[in-house]
Amino acid sequence: MNAVDLVLASASPRRRELLERLGLRLAVVPADIDETPHTNESARVYVRRVAREKCVALEARRAAHGIPDTAAIVAADTTVILDDAILGKPADEAEAAAMLASLSGRRHEVVTAYCICFGGKRIERAVSTEVSFRSIDAAEAAAYVACGEWRGKAGGYAVQGKAAVFVTDVRGSITNVIGLPLAEVVADLRAAQALPMYPPAAFGGAE
Repeated sequence: MNAVDLVLASASPRRRELLERLGLRLAVVPADIDETPHTNESARVYVRRVAREKCVALEARRAAHGIPDTAAIVAADTTVILDDAILGKPADEAEAAAMLASLSGRRHEVVTAYCICFGGKRIERAVSTEVSFRSIDAAEAAAYVACGEWRGKAGGYAVQGKAAVFVTDVRGSITNVIGLPLAEVVADLRAAQALPMYPPAAFGGAE
């Protein structure tokens, strides 16, 4: 693991893809924590706590996982918030359909919190994006649920996928909605001097 730039404490394929697009050398070591919301815990407190606990848990086992001190650990959690309620990952088709119906014709908030552990320091931030959906008719909703794209997605949809047809407005970071606010994460990593080789050679030159 000595050749990695970052260790991602998440099994999310979306977060991994976003970081790998930048040419960063990445290792994935999911943190195993209990993500059950606490009683009366607000959505914003919840998402920040989960990101922090993921990062701290992996930082505590850095040596056991063979993670070098030169690699920053990045953990994140994303949630969809509607009327101050958390819309997590649907458990089944019925819940996915209910979430889609609740989002139809309305604006909601997507919050991704992330935590970075590097050099004995911890950086925490939460980024919010507002997303508006047009009205979704019953046939569209049924077809979307049947396609299965909602599985494993907060709020039951993937803005970078077929659900893009429902989106009329995005105010803020689009990568935040996908799962990781890249601009903010990279800025914090650079400020912490955790990316000494950034920008990477993989950016390439003009074509």
